[in-house]
Amino acid sequence: MKNPATPKGILVTVAFLALYCAVAIWFGWMHRLWLMVAVGVVAGVGCVGAATMRRWSRFLVYALSVGLAISWLCSIYTSARVGYFSPLSWQSIILSQIPGFLLLAIGYFCSQMAHRHLGNGGAIAAPAPGA
Repeated sequence: MKNPATPKGILVTVAFLALYCAVAIWFGWMHRLWLMVAVGVVAGVGCVGAATMRRWSRFLVYALSVGLAISWLCSIYTSARVGYFSPLSWQSIILSQIPGFLLLAIGYFCSQMAHRHLGNGGAIAAPAPGA
């Protein structure tokens, strides 16, 4: 019999997805950034899928994590290119990147939990001979 309890890692992932969904939709709606609203809706769909242990939701978790990482790296690149970091000391630069690294760690954790609990369903049993 399959364990009906949802694993704690998925519950944490669902909580982060719900928070991301709410913030993305609110921010996108307030600033009329419709792409951000769409990302929030995708996060909401992923949240519901992960909460109900749907295997397809892991791909949404992966996509949101990769999208978060790419957007953060692009913002760092753009900031460095326009000279934002040049007047700052290296300690200030490192301290300013800590929230981004924390978000990357959260995205990695959620992806790991999605892979562990929603990943491969295992090997499919071969049919009995003569069946």
